[in-house]
Amino acid sequence: MKDSDEADANRSKLADEDRLSALPDDILIHILLKLCSAAAAAQTSVLSSRWRRLWVLLPELELSDGAAHRIHHALVANEAPVLRRLVAFDVEAYPDSLRAWLPIAAHRISGDMIFHISNRNLGGRRVELPCFENSTFIWLNLGSLRLAMPASGAFARLTELFLEQVQLLGECPLSDVVSSLRCPALRVLTLRNAQFIGDGDFTVHSDSLRTIQLANLYGLDKFTVHSESLLQMKLLNLNKLQQLTVVAPALEELTVAYCFINSMNLGQLVGTASISAPSLLVLTWKDAYHPSSFELGQMAHLQCLEVGMFRTYGGPDNLSANSHILRLLQCFRFRVMQKLKLTLVYQADMFDKQYLMEDMTRLPGITFLSLDVAAQGHSFGPCVFHLLRMCTGVTKLALDPAFHFKFQEPCPSDCPCGQPSNWRTEALVLDRLQEVEFKNIRGTGHEVAFAKRLFSCATVLKQMTVTFDRSITESRAIKKFCNKLLSFSRPEIHMEFFMYRLDETVLYVPED
Repeated sequence: MKDSDEADANRSKLADEDRLSALPDDILIHILLKLCSAAAAAQTSVLSSRWRRLWVLLPELELSDGAAHRIHHALVANEAPVLRRLVAFDVEAYPDSLRAWLPIAAHRISGDMIFHISNRNLGGRRVELPCFENSTFIWLNLGSLRLAMPASGAFARLTELFLEQVQLLGECPLSDVVSSLRCPALRVLTLRNAQFIGDGDFTVHSDSLRTIQLANLYGLDKFTVHSESLLQMKLLNLNKLQQLTVVAPALEELTVAYCFINSMNLGQLVGTASISAPSLLVLTWKDAYHPSSFELGQMAHLQCLEVGMFRTYGGPDNLSANSHILRLLQCFRFRVMQKLKLTLVYQADMFDKQYLMEDMTRLPGITFLSLDVAAQGHSFGPCVFHLLRMCTGVTKLALDPAFHFKFQEPCPSDCPCGQPSNWRTEALVLDRLQEVEFKNIRGTGHEVAFAKRLFSCATVLKQMTVTFDRSITESRAIKKFCNKLLSFSRPEIHMEFFMYRLDETVLYVPED
């Protein structure tokens, strides 16, 4: 009985003992960091006097869903020797509150600075960005505030700069800030959903940058890049850019899409470009092109070319839009490269429309043809086989016949999309095609007809992979579709079918 009482007493003593508080500060701080919230960490102060001052030693501060004054309070209270991270998401903030804590953050932060304003319609209000001398990563979404860049000082350790939802004032240009002199370690520059106010000339001189991404920008008239280190650049929707100049001897990947061409009138040319990128491997050009205004330079190492949407049938407006793609393909017509990616677009109503594929008369010498086809329920066989006749040396074909557009009912029997009809019978031998990938397949009659014809032309085909559209589920019709394709196949061809289960593809084996 006595032993039992002593055991109960010991258990009671152990239960009352605060072993967690006895741990060293660094371990307790590590535990608090797992809360991923400075506010939650501060609430642990009520546990005991041991915890009361621990949260102010956190080397990382994360705040969300609150007012900006909480950021100021957390920064002032913080006593960590090094503040390596500040994250504030969905914070309601105004210029006055930002002016109060941004200088403190710039002085303290030695790592990441991530700030996202929740309130919008702040355009016209101005805030100055101090110089973050020790920060390595800055991500700012400022709710369309007008941002003045610092006139002096260096972002000595900054490797990544991301600016979004901001109006950039020209009084101290962004060009000056991201230069090698003031950002000597910058590797990634991203600017998105922003507007240039005043000065629309953006020039980058950098010997450290590896990646530039500009998207959805307004007020940018001229963009110039001089960089010995740049490897990848994406320019998307720069909205009537007037002039592009690129001198990047190490550049390997370049994307230019909807920067020069008016999205409301795809035939309207609005600018000029001069590009010197002799090491370029991948070029995506979904934009205006005319050799008199656009100088692409020598691209002797180019392996992959992707162009914009080609209208398969249409009228005068479509001819004008197609002309940019045709001129670009003409520029590379004698080149040999690995991959060409095209997008073919059909109109829902094809009657009284002109067949436009005959304007495309020559393609580069390629081994891989990738086609996205916005078929809208139409037969895509005539247009695709028109392309295959020009590149009989392809070893791989990838085809997505349901690209971008929602599926529509099959077209009427008298629809002109089946013309010219000789694609079904004309002699064509694809004696190098070994691999075919079909994506977003729905099991339509047009898909069956195309596959049947392809099997007869591809004499050395080894593998065909069919991935059904996400909306397709296992059914008797899909089983019939698969078995029909298998009946066209040959014993030496390995065929696989895949379906989506949630967000993953799984192998589908039709039962006999």
